[in-house]
Amino acid sequence: MRALVTGATGFVGMWVARLLLEEGTQVRVLVRPGSDRRNLASLDVEFAEGDLLDPDSLADALAGCDELYHVAALYSTREEDAPRMYEVNVGGTKALLKAARRAGVRRVVHTSTIGTIGRPADGSLPTEDAEFNLWEQSSHYARSKFLAETVALVMAQEGLPVVVVNPCAPVGAGDIKPSSTGQRIVDYLNGRVPSYLEGGINFIAVRDVAVGHILAARRGQPGRRYILGNAQGNLMRGDFYCLMERVSGVRPPQARSRNPLRWLRRPARGGRGFQPAALTCDPARAIRELGLPQTPLEEAFAEAVEWFRQNGYVR
Repeated sequence: MRALVTGATGFVGMWVARLLLEEGTQVRVLVRPGSDRRNLASLDVEFAEGDLLDPDSLADALAGCDELYHVAALYSTREEDAPRMYEVNVGGTKALLKAARRAGVRRVVHTSTIGTIGRPADGSLPTEDAEFNLWEQSSHYARSKFLAETVALVMAQEGLPVVVVNPCAPVGAGDIKPSSTGQRIVDYLNGRVPSYLEGGINFIAVRDVAVGHILAARRGQPGRRYILGNAQGNLMRGDFYCLMERVSGVRPPQARSRNPLRWLRRPARGGRGFQPAALTCDPARAIRELGLPQTPLEEAFAEAVEWFRQNGYVR
């Protein structure tokens, strides 16, 4: 069995490649020339240089592959990068999935994001059935990922065996960039007030996210979405602070409020028409249908804290 992994130089993609190798799958990774490959230094992978916007390189990379894990995406918060994000995340996804169909790939896993899951008007936790209803409030990144996910689901209806996964906030070792989740941890450790969403965030061990990708390929239903989250992972800011203090021994940074833990276990406000800024969810489908593992958050956060400390991210 051979699998192509895009985005393997990043956090989640590296873990997908690593776990595929551990199970005995041959792994080929699509990388751009000159890309940062530190995360792959110790992995026995085959490199295929190319680009999501280069159809010939995609055909070469997919030759002989049984599975495709499309983890790659361009992320930026800068307005001037928006056109490029749509080009890469939407156009690149379409080009790659078309190439996978021509190559006869037997199973495709497309990595979306929890940010494309809608928010129920009654304030309840969303599931995969919650349609995206946050276009006006969303960033260009989230919009581009929603459009890319739509491409994947349409192609599933046309017969491509593609499963969509919607990872929550991954936590663990190897977050070299770091991701927005990793930056929250780094900021906390360095005494800065981390950015946080009013309605909370669902965190999950990055290894569980990677396992979820592989389970989606083997057990997932084509054309179906699976939220990769932790059933105990919906944390308000105060919960995040308490967990970080336990695993790091560092007291919470002084927040802008007089009481930095005023959010502790405060539920997201409900009410019809209210859409809290939140990335919380109910991941029951993936746990039930895929067997998504549920590593304790304390273990995942402790691993991340140790990795950031050992690798020079903490003053």
